[in-house]
Amino acid sequence: MKTTTRPIQTLVLAVFAIYALAPVYLVVLASMRSEADLFSGPLSLPWPFNLENFRRVWSESGFSTYFWNSMVISLSVTIIVLLTAPLAGFAFAKVRFRGREALFALFLAGLVVPAPSVIVALYGNLQALGMIDSRLGVILPQAALLTPFSVFMMRTVMQDVPDELIEASTMDGASLIRTFVGVVLPVVRPGLMSLMLIVFLFSWQEYLLPLVVLQTETLKPITVGAASLQGRYGVDYGGIAAAGLIAFAPLVLLFLLLQRSFVRGLSAGAVK
Repeated sequence: MKTTTRPIQTLVLAVFAIYALAPVYLVVLASMRSEADLFSGPLSLPWPFNLENFRRVWSESGFSTYFWNSMVISLSVTIIVLLTAPLAGFAFAKVRFRGREALFALFLAGLVVPAPSVIVALYGNLQALGMIDSRLGVILPQAALLTPFSVFMMRTVMQDVPDELIEASTMDGASLIRTFVGVVLPVVRPGLMSLMLIVFLFSWQEYLLPLVVLQTETLKPITVGAASLQGRYGVDYGGIAAAGLIAFAPLVLLFLLLQRSFVRGLSAGAVK
């Protein structure tokens, strides 16, 4: 029975792989074609490879500025979340204090609040604080919007830390903060790596908040800046394809570097 089903499983997986990779293949081809031969033999490999679209998008369209803006915003959001969510998750998982469950319920309530529903009120608050058209006006709200999920994930991961480790460290005279840094964080390292990847990914692809908050062209991230490649009377298909690959590259690289920790982090807490 197993011998019969294995080829079928392989065939099904191959079909899904082709279905998933076909759009990527078409984007790669489009990024290496000129405007003239973009629609002539769209499935054939171009030769020689034409990297003019990448050079033009990166240099002439200001895409390098958009790219580094996205990098600054996403790294800042990731650092803020990594400095706060693990501490909160540890407190909710291992520290007993009055009102713990009620406070955690407030964090869970943040999971069901979509960002578009608070964008008007958020814009008014940012305007009152003088943060409109500034990177800080994007970084802080993004970190706040990602905090509920991050705290929930860290609490789940921290619950797997044996209480005996924390008690042994406390009996040796270590403070709670020292126990957290020296004992707990090394144990939950895969979960931290997984959280870092998820937060960076969500911050990198955020579109609505930067679109509303940022007006200066040199402050816009890659998601908003890419819209300039679609003109009023025409669309730069080759440029858009090249821009998409440039925007996609950091995510792929980061996932390849952290894929083992990502899988282990997501599975933490799944088996009790």
